[in-house]
Order: sequence, then structure tokens, then C-alpha cells
Amino acid sequence: MIRQAPAPAAMAQKKTEKVPKPARRQPLDLAMASDYELLQAFARKDSHEAFETLVTRHRRQVYNFIFGMVGRAEPAEDLFQETFLRVLKNADTYTPRAKFTTWCLQIARNLTLDYYKRESLRQHASLDASPGGDEESSFAALLAGRDPRSDEILLSAELVAEVQAQIQRLPSHQREALVLRIYEDMPYADIAEVLGSPEGTVKYWVHEAIACLSRQLERRGLK
Repeated sequence: MIRQAPAPAAMAQKKTEKVPKPARRQPLDLAMASDYELLQAFARKDSHEAFETLVTRHRRQVYNFIFGMVGRAEPAEDLFQETFLRVLKNADTYTPRAKFTTWCLQIARNLTLDYYKRESLRQHASLDASPGGDEESSFAALLAGRDPRSDEILLSAELVAEVQAQIQRLPSHQREALVLRIYEDMPYADIAEVLGSPEGTVKYWVHEAIACLSRQLERRGLK
């Protein structure tokens, strides 16, 4: 018996049934999404709001780090904008194996160092300092412009301004470590990852920076 070939309409129906329907992408919950998910959503052009959420989420930490490094609002804002432009440009290189904050601060750090090179603003101090006592909370108060221990530290506008000015005179590695520790209250392990240095070295840099600042303030009769 000779089998008849199936009708064209039947063949078309059979082929259609084999093609799976594409799954609909679920809308991203921006508030609950991880940093990686937000970055990928923007890179896929799924959501313009995803990147805005990412910037808003990390603006304070990244901007404060940059401002603590350069000490002036205008270049700090420019460097902040450039940091997130670099984040966009290199979005495909970020993997969730590293914290987004760490990766982003590394970009901000490189741009800040480039800024100092371009403007010839790098200043190196040659102070023989050794790790002293635990004064981090005192300097955190000064940097933040508040005084949680007014009975022990006399805080004034002059003192705050002087501390911030002295920070700009620290060697770059001390300044970076101090800003991340005091401004951002980052754990030493995270600071070590951002700076690419051993944790013990980072601790020494912070203590050294605080000792240098203390010595400078004492010389000026402000501490």
C-alpha cells in the first residue's frame, strides 16, 4: 500500500506545535533586585530605571569617598559622574563574585588618582608616625562635623576645617585608607580589597594617618 504524503496544512500545524512559545520576562522588582540584576537589566535595555536605582543605592558611599579624597565639591561631583559612566562602560566585566561596592570604589579610586596626576595635586607627607591609640571615633566625629564626645573634644568650625585640610596633605595610600575607614565605616577586610593591599598594612596606614593628624593638630594647638 502506498502511503499518501500529509497535506501541507497538516505539516505546517505539526511544525507549529513543536515551536515552544517564548517565556515572558517577569518585571524586575527594583527595590529587591541585587546590584548585579540591576546592572544586567540596564545592559539588556530592559529598564532605564534599573541604573537609576543602582546609582541612588550607592550614591552616598561613592560620593563621600571621592569627596573625602579631593576635598572639593565640584571635582567630586565630576568624578562621581565619571565613575558611573565607567560602570556602564564596563558593565559586562562585573561578576557577582565581588561586591558591587568594592568594584565601584576601585573605579572611583583609579579616577581620583588620575585626577591628582592631571592636576598635580598629589602631596606627600614625610612624617615619622607610629600607630597610636584608638582615636577613630574622635576623628570620625570631626570628619562628619559632629561631636558625640563634647566633654573630651572641643569641636569648632576651625578644627573641622583644619582636619579636612590636613587629610588632603596625607600620602595617597593613608588618605584612601582613612577615608574608607572613617567616612564609609568599611571593615578593614573590604578596604584591603579595594586598595589591593594586605589587611594588616591597611590597619597600619589608618593608624599612621590618625597619628599624623593628631601631631599636626597638636602643633597648631587645636587638639
